[in-house]
Amino acid sequence: MTGRLSVDASVERALAVFAAGDRRAAWERLTSSARREPSEPAYRRALVQTYRAAGHPDQAARWGAAEPALLDERERRMLHRAAARARSASELRSYLALPVLPPELEALLPPRAEQRRHRSEPLADGLEKGAVVVSSVLAGPAIAIGIVVTLVSAFLGDPSAHGAAQITASVVLVAAAGVGVLGLAASVLRGRWVVAALLLVVVVVAVVLLSAADLTSSAPFDRAALPWGP
Repeated sequence: MTGRLSVDASVERALAVFAAGDRRAAWERLTSSARREPSEPAYRRALVQTYRAAGHPDQAARWGAAEPALLDERERRMLHRAAARARSASELRSYLALPVLPPELEALLPPRAEQRRHRSEPLADGLEKGAVVVSSVLAGPAIAIGIVVTLVSAFLGDPSAHGAAQITASVVLVAAAGVGVLGLAASVLRGRWVVAALLLVVVVVAVVLLSAADLTSSAPFDRAALPWGP
């Protein structure tokens, strides 16, 4: 009984604060209590009431998720859209501050495969950024320098031009393999199978050519070591 009185008194104080014009303070109190006691409906009902009065149907829908009967048709549609856009069940539970999702919201979640792709999106983004860094910051300048050194050496008739060309070609292949692996992993995480297949071909070709590279030879690659060699 004491607990019930405490909850009612807490809600009444928050509503009084809201009525006095300090909406933010009222919502902070009610939200904190609702998260601390997710099974207590009084805080959620007060949040629905105050957000609806303030003209925020999306938040009214959010805090009324545990009791859909409290929501009007517009709020229910907003709640359903939020569930359909959620990356995962855990993300939706966190957003709604509910330990268990109502069955009607659980049914609206994206398919599990799509949820897995959503969860892996940050990792895929990181891999793609890594590919950009490798290609533009590391490999790009090294290849540019190699090409310049090769051209200048060849123009001057320096016999080292051939070696510079071989090294530059090897750097290009290493960069293609490294960037290709990063892009391949990102494509697999996102389920982009056609792109992943193309990148796999690039990586395999680069690795095969690298395995056949012989910087000590006058020829850039050992043809006998290549699968398509004589």
